[in-house]
Amino acid sequence: MAGDKLSSNPQIDGALKLDGDPQNVSKYYRDWADTYDRDTAASAYSGPRIAADLLARHVSARQLTLLDAGCGTGQVGVALQPLGFERVDGFDLSEPMAERARATGAYREVLGDIDMMRARETYADASYDGVLSVGVFTLGHVPPEALRVLAAIVRPRGWLLVSVRTHYYDESDFASVLQAETDAGRIEVVEALMDAPYNHDGNGHYWLLRRIC
Repeated sequence: MAGDKLSSNPQIDGALKLDGDPQNVSKYYRDWADTYDRDTAASAYSGPRIAADLLARHVSARQLTLLDAGCGTGQVGVALQPLGFERVDGFDLSEPMAERARATGAYREVLGDIDMMRARETYADASYDGVLSVGVFTLGHVPPEALRVLAAIVRPRGWLLVSVRTHYYDESDFASVLQAETDAGRIEVVEALMDAPYNHDGNGHYWLLRRIC
């Protein structure tokens, strides 16, 4: 896999071959921040729009507080804004990416230099009505166990929405982590979009989950 070309865009291809080390991932996105939006637009990246539409289909209360985990340059916040979601915060591992998210005006607050696996050091348990993470559960970025970290930040009966690249799903134990959480009665699946559009390089899976306890 390491030598295989995963994307026709060299920046996206390089991102998919990262080693998951937060320092290396942060450096990569610091260097990519200036062209990230252009590169993802050229790849027909549709994850933020699909995720926002999925949430809007099930959540009518637009005043819920939402956290965009791994917000990047703010594409999810921008997609949520015209749907009426205005109480949105965000964080990202890369401060330059977070700076661009702030500039969109789609967020109340965006924090940089936040490692998702340590997000509970910054965000209290059960502190948000919903957490979204789009474009982060992909090769070379975070382990599947990050799902448990994000679920802990959601209030009981709150929402958790994640996108997962298909190759990440196939090559990681994300499915078993998700199954363990549902079997334990901690979360339930509200809707799953499998093999849905993601970008030119392949499809993705999208889950809208609800925290039970």
